[in-house]
Amino acid sequence: MAAKHSYNTRPKTMKILMFSRLFYPHVGGVEEHVEKLSEQLINKGHKVTIITEQYNNKLKLSEKCKSAQIFRIPIPHQKKQKKWHIWKWLWENRALIRAADLIHIHDVFFWFLPFKLIFPRKKIYITFHGYEGSTPPKIKAIIQRKIGEWLSRGSICVGEFMKKWYQAKPDFVIYGATDRIKSLKPTPRSVIYLGRLSEDTGIMTYLQAIKILKDKQMSIKLDVYGKGPQLNQAKTFVKENRLDVKFHGFVKNAQRKIPRYSLAFISRYLGILEAMMAKRPVFAVYNNQIKKDYLTCHPQAKNMVIANHGRMLADKIIKYLNHPQSFQVKVNQAYRFAEKQTWNKLTEKYLQLWQK
Repeated sequence: MAAKHSYNTRPKTMKILMFSRLFYPHVGGVEEHVEKLSEQLINKGHKVTIITEQYNNKLKLSEKCKSAQIFRIPIPHQKKQKKWHIWKWLWENRALIRAADLIHIHDVFFWFLPFKLIFPRKKIYITFHGYEGSTPPKIKAIIQRKIGEWLSRGSICVGEFMKKWYQAKPDFVIYGATDRIKSLKPTPRSVIYLGRLSEDTGIMTYLQAIKILKDKQMSIKLDVYGKGPQLNQAKTFVKENRLDVKFHGFVKNAQRKIPRYSLAFISRYLGILEAMMAKRPVFAVYNNQIKKDYLTCHPQAKNMVIANHGRMLADKIIKYLNHPQSFQVKVNQAYRFAEKQTWNKLTEKYLQLWQK
């Protein structure tokens, strides 16, 4: 008598094709997510191929990165032609789609949209990683995501806030993962800012808090790791107010420096987890309602300091500086959460999703 087929039985080896707008050697939260996920899948015996943009024409159009095969789409200078150029490249390389057991798309569902008609039975899944810009999403963005969700077999959202703002109905909600970070004795009254220097990540709010602290004769030293559109504005503010702030620009693996500092100014999920893993108190800021929901929906929101203007943030920092021991319980609780958010655990979520 033939054995019954088990729905939950995973194939020993899968050929997985991923779409990600940017990837190695470009640095960012989505890029790290895809890279770490790919490493875990390869370690489990699967074959991973990644299609991404050739954001720098010096990059090879095809190469291997830690056993994952990367194909880069050369992008034309005229942005209006970009969509058609991507579709043309995918058509010319449709053998990659045909050979895949499944396709997982990270945000850029429009890349695959016309090929849904050509490969109607292909298993398609999607991860939504964040939100566009620094303001609430427009109707167009919501519709585009819903189409991607409807045409996929399953989906993952990075953050519960997407259920409200995009009417998303994901199979899983995740908050990223992190590696272990070596513990160090921090420099007293030192702070690290990690992330883009932009309105959405709140660099100016953090600097306003630093100024308030200086005016109260409670100065602290801030090291800024990152670059972005508000870099010049931030530098001018620091110079005019003579603040003890140093701009380091983009530094590879800057998250490894977190243990050197007493506090962490971070407002993005990946960096938040890394700070929690390093047992550093997280001070996060928001300047609009979607960013507020982004932060307050985090499972460890109660163990972070969340503020929406410089004075509130400064008051919280003063409270910490005067009574750091009162924050220790929250720091320890956040650490216990972070240490469970491993890349292997995240990969298991993907493998579970792909059984649909």
